[in-house]
Amino acid sequence: MLLLRHRLPSPRLRPRPHPRTFRRLAMSSSAATPPSTSTSTSAAADYHRRTKHNLTAGYARGPGRLDWANQPNPFLRFAPAPQLPLPNPPPPALPSAPIPYPALFQSRPSPPPQPLTADSLSALLYHSLALSAWKSAGLSTWSLRVNPSSGNLHPTEAHLLFPHPREPGRLAVAHYAPRDHLLEVRATAPAGECAAILPAPATAVLALSSVFWREAWKYGERAFRYCNHDVGHALAAVAVAAASLGWDAKVLDGLSYDDLGRLVGVEKGSPAATPEELPDKVVKGKAPWVERQHPDCAVLLFPAGSEPEVNYGRMSEALRRFDELDWVGKANALSKDHVVWDVIYRTAEEVKKHSPVPEERFFVTPWRKSPAVSEGLYKQLTVQEVVRRRRSAVDMDGVHVMGRDTFYQMLLHCLPSGEVGSGEQQGQQCALPFRVLPWDAEVHAALFVHRVSGLPKGLYFLVRNEEHFGALQRAMRQDFEWVRPEGCPDGLPLYRLMKGDCQRVAMQISCFQEIASHGCFSLGMIARFEPVLHDKGEWMYPRLFWETGVLGQVLYLEAHAVGISATGIGCYFDDAVHEVLGLKDLEFQSLYHFTVGSPVIDKRIMSLPAYPGPGIDA
Repeated sequence: MLLLRHRLPSPRLRPRPHPRTFRRLAMSSSAATPPSTSTSTSAAADYHRRTKHNLTAGYARGPGRLDWANQPNPFLRFAPAPQLPLPNPPPPALPSAPIPYPALFQSRPSPPPQPLTADSLSALLYHSLALSAWKSAGLSTWSLRVNPSSGNLHPTEAHLLFPHPREPGRLAVAHYAPRDHLLEVRATAPAGECAAILPAPATAVLALSSVFWREAWKYGERAFRYCNHDVGHALAAVAVAAASLGWDAKVLDGLSYDDLGRLVGVEKGSPAATPEELPDKVVKGKAPWVERQHPDCAVLLFPAGSEPEVNYGRMSEALRRFDELDWVGKANALSKDHVVWDVIYRTAEEVKKHSPVPEERFFVTPWRKSPAVSEGLYKQLTVQEVVRRRRSAVDMDGVHVMGRDTFYQMLLHCLPSGEVGSGEQQGQQCALPFRVLPWDAEVHAALFVHRVSGLPKGLYFLVRNEEHFGALQRAMRQDFEWVRPEGCPDGLPLYRLMKGDCQRVAMQISCFQEIASHGCFSLGMIARFEPVLHDKGEWMYPRLFWETGVLGQVLYLEAHAVGISATGIGCYFDDAVHEVLGLKDLEFQSLYHFTVGSPVIDKRIMSLPAYPGPGIDA
């Protein structure tokens, strides 16, 4: 995602532009629409409104300047937990090694499901959550990872439950340490007593957690949004890496927050618990508890084509026994001093999922391939090459023109249902990697097309759940065209809303960042918002951001697979985006922005191998 963690100026800290600037929107075709008029009082909606960047009122509350002396350590460790080294890199003899990138999306994952070994476990993590490179410029050196992260700050931690390779009959509960590509075994459990957690023929459980402080250090109150973007990035990265091993991946969304905390070991060897009474304002000083992990989700990994029998009640009961395990290791301190952004922790508390919803069941959606215009549009790269070469562009050249078929192909891979039959619609998440999510698609894309040959410049819209089509039309400007663009493949629900040069508007709404206008296209991810929170529960708030992160990771991979680049944009003026689209309330909200194009390479920055890397934590 845009904004590296080394010492470059942050667009979020720029002076506020004059309000008249936005009135010159090149795309404005009717009177300005007012900001959100919703009266929702839910904790999630309140946080969302509070953390909007506003063109006239200013940016969401943040630190104002970066306290480099207290920048959080990006690497969490649990010494003296026993270490389980992983082959680094994974052996090239693995059958998964030569899979061409587009082939992974065209049929059920191949090769056949691999057994769980140190080699396959290494391959899973090496191609999803490991370091991908080190960068150096002047006196600064920093690491990059396979999974993208807001500001390259990496709040996301990973934990695994799997059969212990050295202790037959026991399961290992381990934390993944990407700095050294190894597992820290924090506890072991009898396999027989934990059969409900790892039901046959499942391979492993991978859990994700977030350290909010890593993002809040730079971004303040808006950090909760970015942490959940990064959960989505990681989910997609894991799903793609698993598919290359012949495994499927699905979020175990029937587990409660407390269940996930036991799996991750939040109370074991971590800083003291969150205070019962949070401060009611931003507080600076020593507050180690802000370095605690917030358990986000767990993913079941299992052979593709199978469907493990998951019983959430028995799984939860088995996880309660984890309180009695002999946990090893104490978390290292990440910063000397802290800033407590109280609204983050209040909101996280309010949007916890406390139990499965009524009738919630684990369900594996049918595997569907993604539609293809032509596999020849991609470079001859393997899946593994694409995921490890992924980078976040920091600038676009403003020149490169994308072919129309390439544009359509990238959007086809953004469809949640993959290739659907006659009379079927997009909505259910069956295609890779969206199938990792257990709910129907709630996120759409408003596209600003700048440089696509054979396609007029303008504003377009990709409807990713066609059941929302009528609601979208009613909610948006009534003078939009809603016409199918020329040459659009059958089955791609893409519509042109308005012709015109939208480079200025794309730049303006993305906090005046030129990268949003210098690519081939940029987009805002528009989620069905208030109805989801009302109908399903406030626990869906972070999950909407997960879905945008999954979509963002697809765009990253697609861009690199065709030979260009991309970057996520977390800084945008929320209600200015809604004004462009004509959205007047919280029914639909923009949750993430993105840009795709040809990158400008900064030759001052030197690239170094990911491993062994320099002996620093950065």
